[in-house]
Amino acid sequence: MKGSKHLNSIAQDEHDAVEYRKRVTLRVDGDTVAYEDVNFQQADSPLVLDVLTDLGRAGHDGYFLNDGTGNILIEISGDGVTYGGSNTLRWGEQLILANLNVGKIRLTWQEDSSFRAMVA
Repeated sequence: MKGSKHLNSIAQDEHDAVEYRKRVTLRVDGDTVAYEDVNFQQADSPLVLDVLTDLGRAGHDGYFLNDGTGNILIEISGDGVTYGGSNTLRWGEQLILANLNVGKIRLTWQEDSSFRAMVA
């Protein structure tokens, strides 16, 4: 039905059936912050990457790569205080940060490892 909105999928939801246009979110600042630790050990844990301070605002997109052989536990906070669920990142895995509110990232050591991250 023309003009009717159904919640079928995200792709369906991003199109406006009434005005026949696609909604697009633009971010005009190109600021990014990068983090890297080639020797993440138990003594470093927990490690908090403070995106709010380092970027001057919350991040929304980016990535986190586990370059080492050990697992790393990752938690993301939008407000810098309350953290969401824990994600275990294993060797060679990546976590893509897309359309999120990233204020802080807390890393908890599981095994010696290394990582790279970028948040925009």
